[in-house]
Parts: sequence; C-alpha cells; structure tokens
Amino acid sequence: MPGSIIMDKKVDVLINVFAKPYQTALSLLSLMRHSGRWIDRIWFVQDNPEGAAFAGRQFVLDLLPNIEFYEPVESRWIKHADLSRMGEEPYRHSLRYQYGWEKTDKDWALVVHNDINVKGDVVGRLLDAIPGHLAAGQVGMCWVCPAHHHGLCSSGRYLEYRPGLKEFLAIASDPKGTMLTDVVNYMVCPQLRRNPWPLPACRVNEWCALIDMARARPLTMPLGEVRPFGAYVFDGVMKEPGPGEAYKEFVNHLGIVYDIGVAWFRDMHHLGHTCAHVDLAPVLEHWWGVKTRYDDALYHQKELRARAVLEKEYGVRFSR
Repeated sequence: MPGSIIMDKKVDVLINVFAKPYQTALSLLSLMRHSGRWIDRIWFVQDNPEGAAFAGRQFVLDLLPNIEFYEPVESRWIKHADLSRMGEEPYRHSLRYQYGWEKTDKDWALVVHNDINVKGDVVGRLLDAIPGHLAAGQVGMCWVCPAHHHGLCSSGRYLEYRPGLKEFLAIASDPKGTMLTDVVNYMVCPQLRRNPWPLPACRVNEWCALIDMARARPLTMPLGEVRPFGAYVFDGVMKEPGPGEAYKEFVNHLGIVYDIGVAWFRDMHHLGHTCAHVDLAPVLEHWWGVKTRYDDALYHQKELRARAVLEKEYGVRFSR
C-alpha cells in the first residue's frame, strides 16, 4: 500500500494562490480526494488579492474545513528576496510558502501549486520515496539546463554529474537548447563560481514536493542559515541606477535570480542532504499556469477546463 511505511504520519499542505479560483479548487479537492488520509491542515496564502480581484473569490475556502487562510502584507511575486530582512516576520512571511513553513507543527509538509489535478495518491507515493532524503518530488528544470541538453544529466542522475566551473561554462556557452540566461550572466555569479553544483536549473519542483520538516526546519531561515525554500535569490553583481538613469540589464545587473527552491536546494546539498526524484506523471497533472499570467485566452481556457472537471467529477454546481 502506498505510504504504508509511515502510516502514522500526517502532512500539512503549503500553497500560495494568485487568481485561478477554479484551478485552485480543483488542485485542493483532487488532492483531498486521493491523499486526504494523510493531510491535516492546508496553509493557504492569498497572494496579491488586489491584483487578483478580477478572478473572483476563492470559493474553495467554503468547501474545505481544514484551510488556514493568510494574507501577507505585501506581494513579492518574482521579486528576489532581501536576505538581510529575514529577521522581520511580516517581510519573511511574504515569501512564498514561508508562512505555512513556520506555522506547521507536522514533520512533513507538501508544497503544491494551484494548477494541478491529482489523479492518484501522490502523498503516499512521495512518502514511500522520501526515507533517507530531505525532500521528494520531480527534480530539475531540465528543459532549461545545458547539462541535460548535452545528455550529461537528468532528473534521476543529478547526484552523479558534478562539473567544475570550467566544464559548466563550456557547456553553457554551447547549450544545445533553451537555457535560463546567457552564459555571461553565469560567469559573474560568485556562488556559481565557487561551486556550480547543484546546477542553477536544479531543484525539487515545487508544484508538488514533500519536505521532511523535522530535518529541514531547523536548517532553514529563520532558524538556520539555509535560504528559504520559497525565495527568489539573486546571485551576481548589481549597481543601482543613478538619478534619472533607466535600468539596463547588462549595465545595472549582471547575474541570475535563482528560481523558487533553487537556492534552498543548493544550500541543502552543500550540507550533504539529497532529494529523491519521483515520477509524478501517473498520479498528477500539472497545467503549467505561469504562462497564463501573460495570455488571457489561455488563462480563461484553463479556468473553464477546471470548472468542467469540478462539475463533472466533483459535483460542484455553479450559477450560470
């Protein structure tokens, strides 16, 4: 039976929500249907409520009794974190997933996106895989990694391929496919220059990842030195524009902003911890909602798709 090795454990869910009320409802209702036996509380953070007002109310709040709702004092979206402010609780809680990370009393936390459709017991699958690891989920943004394009690395082999700086810059100079940024931005990153591994496209993907909180909590800010799981983190060199000066990327800013989970993943691996790669395709659909931020037609298409599933498979009724 999936998850049978830790049958007595309970899991809290960490989710940050921006708009997409139908997809949000489907994400949480499908998760509870298939993995509800593991789940206690859902730490639901409402990102940018003013900006999401067009989308309508998050009606899932009326459908599930185990939701703990929080609204941060500011919306950070993709702004990189100021790590010097980690002692300020309101600021810290504006980072993605951080409020639930600090409030949960569980040994296990499931981080999820609000654009998934769970088709099987995803929590049980992750619980089976996590023993011996700090986290479990799908590892790597391989679609933007030169090591993957060169056939040198993959999600299941990320612990084996550990290039030095010279080799990493060589493959990034000829990436053979889409890459996060131009190689010149990698060349000026102090952290990457010290140790390029784990590579900057490597993380446990947060659209559905299980974290061993008993081990991760004391190591992660504000209790430890590991950078927060939900922080975008800048690595590079930056010069503030002068008075009246327009911001120019290759003048004021050289480097990269690590995506969600990347800095945390790198820090934990430098401490000797690892993550289990788990193929979630058999039990979860990820609808890749980030593109809908910039495409209204696609946004409404996916919302209507989620609404149809809610009506057909979950019996949710909506006024026309």
